Amino acid sequence: MKNLNFGSPVCLLAFLGLVSEVSASSWTCQKDEFTRHVVVFYPEAPARLPCKVFYSKPDENVLPRALWEAKNTQNYCERKATEFIEKLSSSGWRCYNEDLGEKGVGGIKY
Repeated sequence: MKNLNFGSPVCLLAFLGLVSEVSASSWTCQKDEFTRHVVVFYPEAPARLPCKVFYSKPDENVLPRALWEAKNTQNYCERKATEFIEKLSSSGWRCYNEDLGEKGVGGIKY
């Protein structure tokens, strides 16, 4: 796993702004008072490659880190994000795809 090295909260805000301006798919997972975010980021959208899957724990002041990335394999990031969301869900997290509202990956509500 690669970690992103952000020097300050300003960099985090810049990252979050960048994700909203460039194509991305995102999920929010909640359990008790904690939240997790998973984002599939496409820096050269509408191209689906390259891509990166970012994970963050905003309630714990943990900055986003890249869990997976792909330059040549189609659907790799989507598959890894889906597997990760399913793992979180099986551990008691309630996850939803922000692009689909209350529906999860593939229309399945978590």
